[in-house]
Amino acid sequence: MKQLTGSMSIAALPPSTAASSKKELLETIDWLQREGAATETNLKLLTAIVESILWSEESYTRFLQCGFDAAIELFDITSQNWDFTETNSSPHNPRNWDEYKRLEKHQ
Repeated sequence: MKQLTGSMSIAALPPSTAASSKKELLETIDWLQREGAATETNLKLLTAIVESILWSEESYTRFLQCGFDAAIELFDITSQNWDFTETNSSPHNPRNWDEYKRLEKHQ
């Protein structure tokens, strides 16, 4: 976690970020470390995503789109043997997430 917070204090996150979101972020970092996936690159990407909300709405939107592209690709790969109806209605399908739907409306 030191790699992530080295350039930005968790306290520097905007006040609009819910305390539970901060807790989830820290838990995610801990999970990455436990799984051996807390590489310098992964933590820098996570830092960039977190900090993007401080840069501009456009930067944040671009990071969201990138993340959704990766999430959709992963979901499509892991659900390729699912029934079509099950795939489309799954809560794990990023296309069903409210934030993705909002992002699609703005493009």
